[in-house]
Amino acid sequence: MSILTVGIIPKHLWYSIPAFGASLAELNIKPIGSGPYMFKTLLMDVSGNIRQYSLEPNTKYYNNSAYIEELNFKFYPDFQTGVEALENKNIEGLIYLPKEHKEIKNKRVNLVNLRFPQYTGIFYNPNNNEILKEVDFRKVLDLSIDKERILNETINGDGQIINTPILPGLLGYDSELKNELYNTNKAKEILEELKYIIPEEGNYRIKKGTEEDENPEVLSIKLTTVDQIENVKALNIIKENWEAIGIKTELEIISKIDIKKTIEGRNYQAFLYGEVININSGPYPFWHSSQNQYPGLNLSVLANKDIDTYLEDTRNANTKESKEENLIKFQEKLLELNFASFLYNPTYIYPIANKVNGLNESQFINLPADRFNNINSWYIKTKRTLKKGE
Repeated sequence: MSILTVGIIPKHLWYSIPAFGASLAELNIKPIGSGPYMFKTLLMDVSGNIRQYSLEPNTKYYNNSAYIEELNFKFYPDFQTGVEALENKNIEGLIYLPKEHKEIKNKRVNLVNLRFPQYTGIFYNPNNNEILKEVDFRKVLDLSIDKERILNETINGDGQIINTPILPGLLGYDSELKNELYNTNKAKEILEELKYIIPEEGNYRIKKGTEEDENPEVLSIKLTTVDQIENVKALNIIKENWEAIGIKTELEIISKIDIKKTIEGRNYQAFLYGEVININSGPYPFWHSSQNQYPGLNLSVLANKDIDTYLEDTRNANTKESKEENLIKFQEKLLELNFASFLYNPTYIYPIANKVNGLNESQFINLPADRFNNINSWYIKTKRTLKKGE
C-alpha cells in the first residue's frame, strides 16, 4: 500500500495535468507540497540537468516551523566528485558515504551510522547447477564461508553479520535463529557423506567411484556478482573458502550495465548481491514462489509450499503477534532449506557537518530520503541564556 501512496498535492494546480505528462510538468521540478520546507529556486546546466535546489521553511507547516532558514541541495555526477566537494567544504553533507571513502579529510564532518534495511547474501539457483538441488550441499557452502572475515575485509567491520533476511530492529527478528557457524571440518564431513572425495592427485573433489575415469568431473560452482569493490573482495574470500574444502569455484564479475540482464534471466548459479528491502512489504517480494521469475525479486528461484503459506499468512495477519509468529516460522524453514547464505547488514554512513544538531541518529530509514524525517527539528545556531538566579 505504501507504494500506491502519493503525498498531499494541490488539486487546483494539478487537476488539468494529464497523468502521462506529470513527469514533464513544471510542478514536478518546482513542487508544491505540505512539508516543513517549500521550493525556492533551482539551477540547471546547459543540458537541462538540475545542479542545485534551494528550499525555504514552509510558514504554513502544521508542526513546529523549521529552524534552518535555507537548504541547498547540490547534485554531482558521481560519488567521487561529491566526496571531493565534502572534503573541500563546498557542501556540508552527502546522501551516503561509500566505504572506500570513509577516511574523509574534512574534520568538521560527523559520520552518522543510520540503520538501513539492506543485506548482502549469496542466492543459490538450483535450476542452473544440479548439485545445488541438494540441500546438504547448500549447507556445505554456507558452513564453509568465513563471514567474520568478509565483514572485516570488505567493509571494514561497518555492519553486522546476519543469519536471516529479517534484520535487527524489524518485526520477527530473533537473534537465536541461525544456522551452524563457520565450520570447515563439518563441511568436509558432509561432502564425504555425499560421496565427494579428493583424489590422490588433484585439489578438487570428484564423485566416489569415478577415480578411474580418464577425466572425472570435479565438483564445481560458478559464483557471480556485480562489479563493485566490496562485492569482488567478498567473492575472492568465498572462492578461497570453498576451494579450501575441495570445491572448484569459478568467478564471474558482471558490469553494472549488464547486471539487470543477468538478474532478469536468473543467469547464475550462486549470486552474491545486496538487497534493499521495504520495511512495509516485508520478505514476501523476495521469497514467495510467485516472485521467482522476473520482474519478481526471488533471486534463489525458491519454491516451497510451507514458505509460501507463512508469507501469505504474514500478509493476512490481523495482529502483530500473528504476523511475528509466521515470520519466525518462515525464517526457520528458510534456514532449514539453505537456499541462501546471509552475510551482513552494512551500516548506512551519513556524513553531515558537526555544526548540525537535532538529527535522529537511532532511526531506521527505509529510503535514503528518510534521513530528513525530522528535519524541522534540525538546528545550527545556539546561544547561551541565563537561568533565573544567575
